[in-house]
Amino acid sequence: MSDVRTSLPRAWGLIAGVTLVGLAAACHVDQALNNPSCSGSANNHRFDAPRPAVGKMLEYVISPNTISYHYLDTRQGDTTLYTWNTSRAYYGVACLRFATTDSVRIDSTGVFQFLISGPNSALMDRHFVGGGQTVDDSVIGSVFYGCEGDGGSYHLAADSTVTYTWANGDAHWIFNPTALHKLHSDSLFSSLTQSAYGDSVRSDLRFAWVRAACPGF
Repeated sequence: MSDVRTSLPRAWGLIAGVTLVGLAAACHVDQALNNPSCSGSANNHRFDAPRPAVGKMLEYVISPNTISYHYLDTRQGDTTLYTWNTSRAYYGVACLRFATTDSVRIDSTGVFQFLISGPNSALMDRHFVGGGQTVDDSVIGSVFYGCEGDGGSYHLAADSTVTYTWANGDAHWIFNPTALHKLHSDSLFSSLTQSAYGDSVRSDLRFAWVRAACPGF
């Protein structure tokens, strides 16, 4: 299996994370096994099922209908726009587990686990204008990069911001250190905004994790 990505320099890869068109992901293959951009520590236990919890933990599951993603590239004079379409079927599930003492709320500090099953992908809408033509079609978009770790430690600040310290894997896409994660009631909201080339390439990704039992783990 091989991955086909937008044609961006490797240093710029972070902004194009969700535009990954991944045959490996579509075939339910852990990309860390065949992705040369993944570190060795990206081969870990995030796909393990069952995956034992570490003591008491609360679980948050990705909510596909909250995914919002826009990617715009105007560098070459053409316009390429990718937009996540929540009306399309979503394949896969991803979960976060956090330490809890009272089983009601997560602790302010503790261990967390990242669990994933399937490609966590869907078809995105692509709009291209250039060379005297306009093309509207679809491509496969993946929410996660495929090199993530399986957990580590976290800190919940007074302003409800959650920060992660990963024990392994590679902090790309929504787990990039510049991403924002905020806990509100029974939902955890994740967002990442990036731009480059004088703002001629930019992307915005956001979605929610909701408190629910993580299926299959």
